[in-house]
Amino acid sequence: MTFFLHRSSNSLVLRAYSIGKSSNPRWYSMSRADSANNHSHSHSHSHKMNLAKPVIIFCHGSGDTGEGVQAWIQSLMPMSVYNQWDWIFPTATPIPYQLAGGQTMNVWFDRVRGFDPSFPEQTASIERSTDRLLNMLALETKQRGGPSRVAIGGFSMGGNIAYQTAARWHATQPESLGAVFGMSCYLNHDSKVWTLLESSQPKEEDPQHTGGSPWPPTFTAHGAIDDFILPQWGEETQQRLVQMGVPATFQRIPYVQHAMDATEIAQLMEFLDQTMNPELEAEEERLGQEL
Repeated sequence: MTFFLHRSSNSLVLRAYSIGKSSNPRWYSMSRADSANNHSHSHSHSHKMNLAKPVIIFCHGSGDTGEGVQAWIQSLMPMSVYNQWDWIFPTATPIPYQLAGGQTMNVWFDRVRGFDPSFPEQTASIERSTDRLLNMLALETKQRGGPSRVAIGGFSMGGNIAYQTAARWHATQPESLGAVFGMSCYLNHDSKVWTLLESSQPKEEDPQHTGGSPWPPTFTAHGAIDDFILPQWGEETQQRLVQMGVPATFQRIPYVQHAMDATEIAQLMEFLDQTMNPELEAEEERLGQEL
């Protein structure tokens, strides 16, 4: 069976799977706005960059584009919330994708045999994408005065590549990113992420040495009725991350299939506010007490 994404006027459709939306919006419309173009731009911004703001690097799912997931994200939150952050929506470099019969697609890495996490990770194809995203992290870190002002995450395959990039960053860099997040995603059992995490753990001979920097708070969520990328795969990944010292949480989003949902995005933005904007949270709490 061939699996790849294409757009309709109001939904993201996976060939042989229709990806549904929840009917329980916290903000407003959860239908996905159609992207006007299918370009492969490395960055996509809806407003002028403001280097005083923290930035979110958001990676799309397989077969999508940065512009496509940007439109989807914008449909799930008020622009007043969206504009509190800078956003970067990179598009994966097209490569032949074995699960689509070798068709060239916008995917962050290749897969073989299927989606089950027991299948072998195609690490060589992952490195090409993580090298690019690590360069992006380094640039944003330099421009914004430190990695604590930078978050990386994504949906589906985009969440996986965000984990992969975060693992490589924290295995080598002395300072942690601001936050990591993954939605409707998982890691393979043999993923290089696990090796990188193990190598960064304190050693008996040098308990202070971790080989890099600790992972920051990590948000993970999954549609409770996702029958494509199974929620138990996402939860197993989160549990293994926690076992290896990552401060990761997991949310099952009721009635949601393989999709993002307004309630989920509201939870994500609340997490990012609390994690990366503690001064803003404190000010909001103070104002609330005065009212």
